[in-house]
Amino acid sequence: MFAKYGPVLVGIPLFILGVLWTFSPSMAAEALTSELLTGAALTTQIGDSAAFFLGSGVLLIAGGLRQNATLILTGGCLVGLVAPARIIAALVHGGDMTLEPIIVELVTFSVAYFAAKQLSNAR
Repeated sequence: MFAKYGPVLVGIPLFILGVLWTFSPSMAAEALTSELLTGAALTTQIGDSAAFFLGSGVLLIAGGLRQNATLILTGGCLVGLVAPARIIAALVHGGDMTLEPIIVELVTFSVAYFAAKQLSNAR
C-alpha cells in the first residue's frame, strides 16, 4: 500500500506546482517563497520550473499507480538531487540555507526510495 500511495501523495503537490508555474507563475513563486525574474530569465524560470515540477510529479504519480519502481525512483531522484544543489548554493555561492525545502526534498526522495525498494522486494 505504501509503495502505491506514498509516491502518489508526494507527487500530487509537485504536479500542482508545475501547473501553477505554467498558468500562474506568481502564485507558484509565492508558494516557494521565491520571486519572479524578468525578461529571458523569467522565461527560463517558468519553463524550467514547470518542466521540473510537472515531470517529477507525473513520474511519482504514474510510478505509484502503475507500481513501477523505475518511474518512482526516477521522480524521487529528480527531487532529491535538489537538496545537495541547494546546500552547494548556500555554502559556495552565497545563497540562503533553506532547511525547510531541503527536508521536504529529502523526505520525497526517501518515500520514493523505500516505495521502489518495497516494489523490488515484492517481485
